Amino acid sequence: MRLKPLPHALLAAHALLALPLLSQASADTSTDVSIDGGIPSRYESQKLDGIEVVARGTASDVPDTLSTDLISWRDTPGAPGDVQDLLVRIPGVGATGQNGAFETFSIRGSGANGILVLLGGMPITAQRRAGVPISFIDPALLGALSVTRGPSTVHFGPGALGGAISIEPHWFDGSEFTAGYADAGDETLLMAGHGNESFSIGVARRRAGDGQAADGTPLNTSYRRDSASLQWQRAFGDFQFDASLLPSRTTDIGKSNSRFPQRDSTYPEDRHTLASLHLSHAGGFDLRVSGHDQSLLTWNQRPGSPDTWAYIESTDYGLTAQHTWQADAFAFNAGIEYLGRRDVTGYDARETPSNRTYSLHDASENLWSAFAIADWQLDDRLKVEAGARASRVSQSLSGASSSSSDTAFNLGAVWNLDSMQRLSLNLASGYRFPTLEERFFSGVTPQGEIVGNPNLGSEHSLGIDIGYGIRLGRWKVQANLWRTDVDDLIQLYELAPGVNGYTNIGEAQLHGFELSVGLQATEALQLSASAAIVRSKNELTGDPLYGAPPVTWTFDARHALGPGSLGLLYQHRARMDRPGFEEVERASVDLVDLDYKLPLGKHWNLQLYARNALDKTYFATPDELSALAPERSIGFSLRWSTY
Repeated sequence: MRLKPLPHALLAAHALLALPLLSQASADTSTDVSIDGGIPSRYESQKLDGIEVVARGTASDVPDTLSTDLISWRDTPGAPGDVQDLLVRIPGVGATGQNGAFETFSIRGSGANGILVLLGGMPITAQRRAGVPISFIDPALLGALSVTRGPSTVHFGPGALGGAISIEPHWFDGSEFTAGYADAGDETLLMAGHGNESFSIGVARRRAGDGQAADGTPLNTSYRRDSASLQWQRAFGDFQFDASLLPSRTTDIGKSNSRFPQRDSTYPEDRHTLASLHLSHAGGFDLRVSGHDQSLLTWNQRPGSPDTWAYIESTDYGLTAQHTWQADAFAFNAGIEYLGRRDVTGYDARETPSNRTYSLHDASENLWSAFAIADWQLDDRLKVEAGARASRVSQSLSGASSSSSDTAFNLGAVWNLDSMQRLSLNLASGYRFPTLEERFFSGVTPQGEIVGNPNLGSEHSLGIDIGYGIRLGRWKVQANLWRTDVDDLIQLYELAPGVNGYTNIGEAQLHGFELSVGLQATEALQLSASAAIVRSKNELTGDPLYGAPPVTWTFDARHALGPGSLGLLYQHRARMDRPGFEEVERASVDLVDLDYKLPLGKHWNLQLYARNALDKTYFATPDELSALAPERSIGFSLRWSTY
């Protein structure tokens, strides 16, 4: 069974409003389903009125009471060029940082390392203070992306202070070849994949040159990326075994900020290799072992000053062992989790790459967690979920060491008021430990010098989310009102001109509202709209926090037109008049993306698209060093497949 292509907000509303199905005494699960071919059969998925949602973290339990959206790159209007362009279409998700291949995002105002990212079940650690970029795997190789909003540490692990995103590789169940071109930056894509029930392999090569903004301003947006996805699975009696390998190499990445071309920042190489082994048993036992080797080199050039370089590398190891079981109206999930970082080394160099100063050298980290989650089906209309996680981290560098521990809880309920209405309530806490880089790294970055703080404490969050959904014929509506309080928030502050450090600022408050509306207007026309308001405040200074997006309205549609279909995305980003630290005010903007999909016979499909179709001159983010966004880009994608 496949997921029918739907506009993203309609998909989110559809999935949320189908959630009353979860409250049945015996949930309908399957081990032979897929989402657009993206989720192989090894992932047990919850069926939601024709949609299978995979929104798990490291815990196997489905987070029923958390606000979660499912989105697919292949089904989104306008052919988004990267993962962030896809994510910012979800209510409450905003673009942060500076432009280019390393853009990052925030969820409900929580950004940087307050967002936990899982790729193929492996937590991805940040090698940059701006947060975790997930662009090193080409979006053409990615399957479903599940975005959970609000504190979700119990289900996803330490670091999910304000939200989490779980990404699965795309599973090819036949042969496929895609070639694409976009005129902005002369961007090209070549992708090929092949697979069956036992294995899947995909490779992608994407190239882009420097582009320009709509007003002609030059942009440092070039890069060269090669990535691949190899997956294999097999059943041995009651056991299911699968393995995956995700290598990626990206070179000559331009940093498109406002200092270019007077100051040129480049990432000569960004290397990633992820591997995972997964063993599960029909009785409920589940074991996953993962590894992630990564490195990043930065090169800064400025007139009148010597060139500088910064380098960081690490090898991460992950292990999760857990068990799930059912007892009448109760379902339980308990396990242990380990994340170890080894050979964490970072240096900066001046004048020549060999003139190095190491601020991190063979640093290490050990993070252990134990979690337990219980679901209680009180009756056909009410389901209660409760869970807890306890973690301890130890970090060491050249004889210096630091350790700390924390706990989090989750308590929620889903109540089906009737066959058309659903009410949800979730109260959850979260935490994240300071990274090795935040505590110990001191060096040069594209934005300036950074000084680590070994005395940093962990951040804590407490969030409440109230959701209401209603389905009236062809209409579907989902609304969420939420608030998150954060203690000991880690923020940058200015030590001296051009030199920043980290500190725990004390307390912060974030709150907001999200609304999604979906309408199946006719058999040929699907419409959806969403809106999100995010407000944040540093309780010590009264200023907004970095990363809270402006008020955003989104409308998208898919209409059958002739033999093909026309897709439209319209987004209004209100004026940014509440900038946080290192942010500035930005004018409002109206953006439009368009695409037309046309089948060419049995195996061929053509997609024509326009990004920034109105050719608007605007800043993609409020970061004070953000460059203008790219000009209008006209492109095409030609796809051949056997399925």
